[in-house]
Amino acid sequence: MSREEQVGRNRRLVLEAARRVFLARGYASASLEAIAEEAGFSKGVVYSQFASKADMFLTLLEARINERAEQNDRLAEQFDGRELAAAVPELAVALWRAEPEWTQLVLEFRVHAARAPELTRRYAELHERTIGRLACVYSRLHERAGSTPRYPPRLLAQLSLALSRGAFLEELADPGLDLQMPEIISELVLQTAADERLASQSMRGTDAR
Repeated sequence: MSREEQVGRNRRLVLEAARRVFLARGYASASLEAIAEEAGFSKGVVYSQFASKADMFLTLLEARINERAEQNDRLAEQFDGRELAAAVPELAVALWRAEPEWTQLVLEFRVHAARAPELTRRYAELHERTIGRLACVYSRLHERAGSTPRYPPRLLAQLSLALSRGAFLEELADPGLDLQMPEIISELVLQTAADERLASQSMRGTDAR
């Protein structure tokens, strides 16, 4: 194995170990020492790959964001219209129910980063990719249908993410709760500018009476 290959292998093993430690302990309780021990390396090897715990987490987050964007792109290739509008949030909910520790970890890091401007900036750059890629999926949905969305695709993406995160927190507090997020997000995404005009006309008619 060449030196370059060895470095790449070590980096992969450290990241795999970091993910296990983060999920088991949470961001605050995870330490570089624990990650090094989990990976079977000295702290020196870990520090040669990453400058900080935040660097490791953000690298894992970037990989996850790319993976989720590719999953949504594949859904956009398979489905149109109502099926696509439902499939995207259904997958998101299925994933965070299958591995709630990851969503908890991301939310924990977001709160932590809010107190550190540089971490906030780095997180925001990655999050922008999530918003942009999801907005492209919603934009494609309406383009294929020949419709104009009631809300801009970027706003739809932000609302979808906010609703999903909020539903996740509510389900943590009440595990038996089902807020039907896929259905709610789907209906939000499918609304068109024509729907808004009809609603406005209906309201004017009601006021006139």
